[in-house]
Amino acid sequence: MYMAIAVEHPKHPSRRDQYHIWYLDIDDRGNVVGIGKKTREELIEALFRSYDATGRSNWRAFKKGDEQSTPIEIYDFISQNIFENTHFGELPTLAEFQKTLNLLRTRFAMQATETSELLAQHSA
Repeated sequence: MYMAIAVEHPKHPSRRDQYHIWYLDIDDRGNVVGIGKKTREELIEALFRSYDATGRSNWRAFKKGDEQSTPIEIYDFISQNIFENTHFGELPTLAEFQKTLNLLRTRFAMQATETSELLAQHSA
């Protein structure tokens, strides 16, 4: 499965439909085994290959503000909402995704410190 996680737009606003999608390659066990980047056209080609091979989409998107990922389907590319940054919804930008990663890293570091302190207190 592939999970679209961020969007990268061209510098010129008139080319807003020529974006790149950053995605995670996730194995059957739910482990991230790779990260990649595709153009809109490459994503559509990958969707068609998925439909040919399995009869369904193996692409999902984790949209900004959503709690769960949603499937990316071929019909999503018929038109683009002017208020969304991709044809299949509003994805975080690379900068926004990096902020999320930084916050998660900080939270994990804080939890690890708290756990270490608790273990040290119980050991003493």
